Amino acid sequence: MESKACDFETYSACDLKTAGLDNYARHESTGIHCFSWGDDPLDLQTWHEGEPFPEELREHLDSGGVITAWNAPFELYLWNLCAVRKYGWPKLPVGQVQCSMAMAYAMSLPGALEKAAAALGVAEQKDMKGARVMMQLAQPKADGSFWTKAEAPEKFKQLYEYNRQDVRTELAARERLMELSDYEKRIWQLDFEVNARGIQIDLAAVNAAIKLVESEKARLNAEMLKATGGVVGSCTEVQLLVKWIRSQGVDLKGVAKADVLDALQIDGLPGAVRSALLLRREAAKSSTAKLIAMRDAASADGRVRGILQYHGANTGRWAGRRIQVQNFPRGSLKPAEVEDCIAHFGSRDYLDMMYAPPLDVISSCLRGMIVAKPGHYLVAADFNAIEARVLAWLAGEEKVLDIFRTHGKIYEHAAAGIYGKPMEDIGKTERQIGKVAVLALGYGGGVGAFQSMARVYNVKVEDKEADNIKKAWREAHRNIVAYWHDLESAAINAVQLGCVCKAGAGERVVSFIKRGSFLWARLPSGRVLCYPYPTVRDVEVPWGGTKPALFYMSVNGVTNKWEETNTYGGSLAENVTQAVARDLLADALVRLEDNGFPVVMHVHDEVVVEVPQDAPADTVQRVEELISKLPAWAAGLPVSAEGWRGKRYRK
Repeated sequence: MESKACDFETYSACDLKTAGLDNYARHESTGIHCFSWGDDPLDLQTWHEGEPFPEELREHLDSGGVITAWNAPFELYLWNLCAVRKYGWPKLPVGQVQCSMAMAYAMSLPGALEKAAAALGVAEQKDMKGARVMMQLAQPKADGSFWTKAEAPEKFKQLYEYNRQDVRTELAARERLMELSDYEKRIWQLDFEVNARGIQIDLAAVNAAIKLVESEKARLNAEMLKATGGVVGSCTEVQLLVKWIRSQGVDLKGVAKADVLDALQIDGLPGAVRSALLLRREAAKSSTAKLIAMRDAASADGRVRGILQYHGANTGRWAGRRIQVQNFPRGSLKPAEVEDCIAHFGSRDYLDMMYAPPLDVISSCLRGMIVAKPGHYLVAADFNAIEARVLAWLAGEEKVLDIFRTHGKIYEHAAAGIYGKPMEDIGKTERQIGKVAVLALGYGGGVGAFQSMARVYNVKVEDKEADNIKKAWREAHRNIVAYWHDLESAAINAVQLGCVCKAGAGERVVSFIKRGSFLWARLPSGRVLCYPYPTVRDVEVPWGGTKPALFYMSVNGVTNKWEETNTYGGSLAENVTQAVARDLLADALVRLEDNGFPVVMHVHDEVVVEVPQDAPADTVQRVEELISKLPAWAAGLPVSAEGWRGKRYRK
């Protein structure tokens, strides 16, 4: 179908970043300065506020034509929730919209148009000078009114050209972007619908929690002032706190979580320093930011929308937005305890006596702030140990697959291999060692990875023992270890030789090929992963000498900069494993929707749907079955899911 790229420039008294797209598009002050569109960068059309809807564009849509945009949800929301209401535009069906940013994400490129265009090296670039004018005209003036064309004609002239340049840049970028497959277009459309559906928030509980947090912060700050002899007046005055602690004779690098935990283990730590560190640790657990995000992003119906980003990770997995459900603390409270705590947010002494310090309690209750809408339940189910299953399946580690096909005691199995004893003789402590090994060592991790995971599960072993555990685990999982090397060799050979190179067992093969400026990895599902601008160079190795390594460009997850990185076999195994797990999840989302179970969110490998209270008694079982059903390409992969039903979200 014929497509036309487009872009809006808007204005509003509503803060988009704080309130979210749904609230922004619906806000009474929101309007559209201009809208440019076209398929030829030399012949673009621009609609200006006050003009009738363009007939040429109406004909394009009526004939089934496609509208494309960078970050298309913005255009969809502004079109359907603002332009339709305010200017009488025809409704824009999501099925006639494609997102160029989604295509960029699928190629592991930056999400921002200006960064993606620069990464692609296209001639057209975003007008960053015009961006300053755009920001000025998008916001109200000091007196609350908005700029008009009559009072600032030159600024609006710049705005219109900035708007057209965005369309030109998108058109140029699309020339180098790979189209999503028809199946992935369906996943993107479903993602839009899930985000538009949103999740219900218990706003009364959120507001009560915010009030309690503010009270606790004031109390902790007062205690910090007292503990430090009037020097540090707030638990968040990090630099001053570190300076004071050092003045007490304690050499402390900082007060990050790990630093505080290490410092509290010091023998002979001065009492005042210990008190200050304990206060810092307690205050750092505050979940104020997430609570405020829930409150401010909730729409009039109490639902928060737009919490998921399609293809937010280069594996294809979703990333979190708005309230970031992906990194909610797990919490230690049972569902009934969460209910009791929420009912007593107004009584900090009750919470402190019956459960834990109030900020700990609120942290454990965060998930419970997400609820089912009136007359409904949440039903959630997640894949059991999906990454361990997928990795074993890809690598042909049949011993592990047989464990999953039978009793499923994968941690006991790992411990048995580590300690050289029958599974039935594995004790609780050894099982925990096995669990840490499974979670930490599958992607080539060594002592450091093991110890990092061990801290999460409160497992303590010396580095020498951790190294022995690593060696024993690798000896018991030779096919997985070989898979790391096979993937690395296939990727490097594909870059150096320019031919298709494969790795994997049987029909589970992953195929690498370099085309143009990109290295592609075709998964068993048929979807591809992308490694931009790949090169192979020798690197030094810890055991001496050098070896060839794969380098490519990517967005640094910490600095958010587009820069070169390198990878190795274990990391490639992690990529393809998580990508396959993502494809299983995407397939499950489609199945659930097709069978009448509306998805309201998904977190990692878990799916949450919202069903009426009178739904059949076997609803949880039905959801588990739909999630566990395998697509044809995953034959032989042992998959299972476990679910629950309740009013509040939980883990």
